Amino acid sequence: TAEPVPPQQGAPAPEGLDVDSTTDPQPQYNPELDPGLDARLAEWESPPPWAARAGRRNFRAKLAAGLRGLKYAVRGDSSFFAHAYRGLLIALTAAMLGVGPMGWCLLVLAGTLVLIAELTHSAIDTLARAQGDPEEPALKVAREIATAGVLVGVVAFAAVSITVLALKLGELLSWWE
Repeated sequence: TAEPVPPQQGAPAPEGLDVDSTTDPQPQYNPELDPGLDARLAEWESPPPWAARAGRRNFRAKLAAGLRGLKYAVRGDSSFFAHAYRGLLIALTAAMLGVGPMGWCLLVLAGTLVLIAELTHSAIDTLARAQGDPEEPALKVAREIATAGVLVGVVAFAAVSITVLALKLGELLSWWE
């Protein structure tokens, strides 16, 4: 084990701390040297009223809020139906080709990426509309960035889908040995 290091002699103690090197090498708090420290420490005891309080909800409340959010997003944007339609066609094709477990994992992860991007886009679009004119330049830029996120997700999903399905089709047709 390491030997305890004695306190440095002659080094000044930080303000608000009184170091007594004869009895205890640990610094001791002296409220007379820094009277404002108690007030600063009191600020850490309770969060402000606007702070996030998500940790106080139980699992059931969080699940209900998530499902409500999903409902609002699906009802508010027709893109979810288009993505569901394409995803269903790809899933049926993968099932007919007999894609393996790794291929299914890749397809599900890529589809989830599109869903997350679309949910983020819907949230940003909803906030922009709640702020007033969604065509205001700053809000329009935010909405277009969110749309770019959806585009990236869709391109990734298309690349994964084409790769997984083409590899399985090539295996079935003996394109490579």
